[in-house]
Amino acid sequence: VFKNGYKIIFIKEGKFDLKQFTISPLQVGLFAGAIILLTSSFFFMFSDQFVEWAGSHEIERHRKNNKVLVKNIEDNHKRIGNLLDELNELKKQDDVLRRLVKLPPIHDDIRKMGFGGTHNKTETEDVNYLLPEDHIDVEKMIDDINYVNRLINLERLSYNEITDNVESNKDKILTYPAIHPVKSGDKDLSSNYGYRRDPFSKKYKFHDGHDYSARIGTAVHSTANGRVRKSKYWGSFGNYIEIDHGNGYITAYGHLSNRSVKVGDKVNRGQKIGEVGNTGRSTAPHLHYEVQYKNKAVDPSPFYFDIPVN
Repeated sequence: VFKNGYKIIFIKEGKFDLKQFTISPLQVGLFAGAIILLTSSFFFMFSDQFVEWAGSHEIERHRKNNKVLVKNIEDNHKRIGNLLDELNELKKQDDVLRRLVKLPPIHDDIRKMGFGGTHNKTETEDVNYLLPEDHIDVEKMIDDINYVNRLINLERLSYNEITDNVESNKDKILTYPAIHPVKSGDKDLSSNYGYRRDPFSKKYKFHDGHDYSARIGTAVHSTANGRVRKSKYWGSFGNYIEIDHGNGYITAYGHLSNRSVKVGDKVNRGQKIGEVGNTGRSTAPHLHYEVQYKNKAVDPSPFYFDIPVN
């Protein structure tokens, strides 16, 4: 290295062959400046293309993530819809159970509001603009989730009330006619309560109960706890059973092929008491079923609660 410049020496490997170059400080400065100028020119010429390339990749990544997000939101929205459908079925069963245990039904306006739960809208009021799909409303979905939560709380309160009532009035509830007398239920219901054309006289007469068409030998069940009041062959009803359930309620079963209980027997809801037949004034195998309250036949329809027969 010299005072006024730099000496660069090249040595070829394997041979004593030297080459040297002398570079002045001015040349070094010019060389460095040229590199800086070239680099700056390259960056200036291609920076926009680079930014566009990098930006497009980032946008594509966000686009894919947004598609996944939208799919997840739509799936969760469907789940919320399914939950609401299931809660609606629970509501129907809740109404049936409340009617069975003599509790007043929950008014629809109360069900629409539900019970409990709060939501601070300021937390989510400005997030919808972040989503690529116009049909997605995060605020509505959060409202639906809170509504589901309130409905669940309401059903929990209702079932607790039903449970308390059942525990306090179990014996009385079991004496209330509450099931179909044949296992098939409405499926085999062939004639309703009220006026109908009599199958023998062809004139319109009042029918005091429900008829169930079924094969001879089909099991007939007591629809509530009680004591057998009549069990005999009785005129046009053929083989006939009457059960006194107390509290003014009596159920009657006619046209049986045979009777499994006798007067004075204590029976439980769901217990087999006889079999479907074609005895008495009957045109085909069927069960005639009546519910009587204070010695007057009433429509059996309100006395079915879809409780399975054992």
